[in-house]
Amino acid sequence: MALIDHDSALGREILGFEAARQGALVSGDPEALDRILHEDLVHVHSSGQVHGKAAFIAHVGKMGGFVSITRGALELREAMGGVLITGPTLNRVRRIGSGELAELDGFGAVLAVPAGRGWQVLLSQVTLLKK
Repeated sequence: MALIDHDSALGREILGFEAARQGALVSGDPEALDRILHEDLVHVHSSGQVHGKAAFIAHVGKMGGFVSITRGALELREAMGGVLITGPTLNRVRRIGSGELAELDGFGAVLAVPAGRGWQVLLSQVTLLKK
């Protein structure tokens, strides 16, 4: 899988998509999430819990939200018609139930695929770093 230069047209497009993904998660906007998440989405939480699109959108709405998502140096790779976006992520979230703020420091992977309205997330996953 070839690396994609961040300064290439595709690299800029994908980094823009990644920024939109982060914005949709932080805002918790169900319409924005619906637009950027593929119908066949598989999201693997850091806990190992797996959600499809509808369940993930509902989860984001219930959880109190992402406060912020900060990505480190990202690698973009062409992946069988899609783009694999990988790299560090620091997700500040509000816990379901308690409302407690938590920092989830880990490594995230997003597989974006072209769709009729731009790019959509087909697979996303976060693995927490052991500290």
